[in-house]
Amino acid sequence: MTAAIIRAMVIDDEEPARSELRYLLEQHPDVCIVYETGTFQDALAALRQTRPHLVFLDIEMPGMNGIILAEKIQEILQPLIVFATAHEEFAHKAFELNAADYLLKPFAPKRVAQCIEKVRSLLSTRAPVPVIGKTGGDLPHPGACRQKLAIEQNGKAQIINTADIIAATSSEGQITIYCAAKTYQVNMTLQDLQARLDESQFFRSHRGYLVNIEKIREVIPWFNGTYNLVMDGLASVEIPVSRQQAPKLKKMFGL
Repeated sequence: MTAAIIRAMVIDDEEPARSELRYLLEQHPDVCIVYETGTFQDALAALRQTRPHLVFLDIEMPGMNGIILAEKIQEILQPLIVFATAHEEFAHKAFELNAADYLLKPFAPKRVAQCIEKVRSLLSTRAPVPVIGKTGGDLPHPGACRQKLAIEQNGKAQIINTADIIAATSSEGQITIYCAAKTYQVNMTLQDLQARLDESQFFRSHRGYLVNIEKIREVIPWFNGTYNLVMDGLASVEIPVSRQQAPKLKKMFGL
């Protein structure tokens, strides 16, 4: 591996566990989370597009055991696998699959740091994994990793520019992502989507709404200290800002 950036995928159906691991990985500047999901379907669909060097994988997940998922991943690509689980009893089977490491929940910062150091050493002996859209093996700056988003559409992973997202709304376990040219229906939670986007670019205005800060055109005072937002490219819809989120909005724009 000739580039310094380690492209990582995190697969865990528990958002708090993903959040904890994400925070610990963000302490390592050379680790870039290129995809994060709670379902094996999303993971398999996005694997070829995101081409991670490293996959953190829970074992006990709805629909598919992580050991089986690891085998399927290795049939498609050959990333390093790190099992991240609360179950010690699968360790032997994990290492039969040549897992790079086995992390137990709750994650300890020192233990995660040791894991990343081991991964660096293992990847240093590998050929670089090319990035989709590149002709060579150069990898992007870490900040670029969240500029693209892979979402499942008709059994394929559709890659969209996150800068094109105007807003996203949630209803009955499905989210609608509004872009300038197209609207996407995706089976995931708004919290999962938010975790995959740049927090400096997107604002959770309400429990059921996520907006691109750069697309906010008007801020309209509403009842009881709340606000409505009018978005560029989505003028027919006013997006609510809850009382809990109103202070963040006011600070953001100096209101």
